[in-house]
Amino acid sequence: MAEKNNGGDKTEKPTPKRLADARKKGDVAKSRDVTAVATLFVWLIVLLFGAGYAGNQVIALFDDGFVLIGGNAPFATALSQLGRSALWALLGITAIALLPAAITGVLAEFLQAGGVFTTEKMKPTLDKLNPAEGFKRMFSMDNLVELAKTLAKAALIVFVVWLVLRGSLAEIIERTGPVLLPVAETDGRSAAASVLLFTGGLVRTALLWTFGAFLLVAVLDMAWQKHSYTKKLRMSMRDIREEHKENEGNPLIKSSRRQLHEEWASQNAVGAVRDANVLVVNPTHIAIALAYDPESCPVPMMTAKGEGPLAAAMRAAAEEAGIPIIRHVQVARKLYEDGAPDELIPRDMFDAIAQIILWAKRVRDGQPAPDLTEPELMDTNRGSH
Repeated sequence: MAEKNNGGDKTEKPTPKRLADARKKGDVAKSRDVTAVATLFVWLIVLLFGAGYAGNQVIALFDDGFVLIGGNAPFATALSQLGRSALWALLGITAIALLPAAITGVLAEFLQAGGVFTTEKMKPTLDKLNPAEGFKRMFSMDNLVELAKTLAKAALIVFVVWLVLRGSLAEIIERTGPVLLPVAETDGRSAAASVLLFTGGLVRTALLWTFGAFLLVAVLDMAWQKHSYTKKLRMSMRDIREEHKENEGNPLIKSSRRQLHEEWASQNAVGAVRDANVLVVNPTHIAIALAYDPESCPVPMMTAKGEGPLAAAMRAAAEEAGIPIIRHVQVARKLYEDGAPDELIPRDMFDAIAQIILWAKRVRDGQPAPDLTEPELMDTNRGSH
């Protein structure tokens, strides 16, 4: 449950409403490194299946160049033909390299953020024009993390290139010597074709190593982005109370109808017990129904309270529905005096109620539950002040 704070510290997880409001503004948790590593993976696939086509295009371009240079065609004609061949080869290779990567990038962004489209971040604000705010953003934790990732990725690329070239430097020098001479190799290809095939193998190896390194970076970055996003949207207890009040309606209007609300709550208290997590009793005069759903609100709520015959009816309903019942005179009295149905429990009762909620969960799960004596709970409650 909540850490102890004065109501102003942002220590609580964001509520679903706060997450939805942030999403409407285009503020979602996503990692650019996940998109980058997905694109790199597609490039590896393209290189694996499209390298032959690209290599043949370049080799054919070299062959055409040698034929045109050695032929009797006028220079202008040879240059025009060679230019057309180079243009078509470039268009084909570019389409193979860029189109799948572009589609993958869009798909990766969509899978991370969903169909979010908003112009909220495009709107001009005073903060964007304030040099002090801009300087502050420049040295924010997010930007420092991005800088560290960029330096780490650059170092990884340099290391991978060095690792790949270290064992192949002698062969590279040997193969590039006769590259401009159309001397036939043992496989029937020119020296230029041999160099291209060898270079393609080096590039493929370098990309594989780079993909592995970047995959690790992407996994770590995705975890960091989710942590940073949740931390940025954290709420204080005051924020949660204000949001709850907004959901329930205007506080001024609510105060004027409190009496009608209490009458309605009394009539529906028995029904509310069936949806509660635990019933706190005193033992027969007072009954308090508590519900806790961490996905909707990180703080337990009082769903109903009753006294006298209503408390007896609530207890009977809890026994019928299998709701755990705990006897605690002081907690029941304090909740009855300080709390109200459909409102968060009082802050000074957090620790005591946390133990009761855990006790009820163990009872429902059929696990051994501790005997929560009153002195234990009251000692914990005093320790929270």
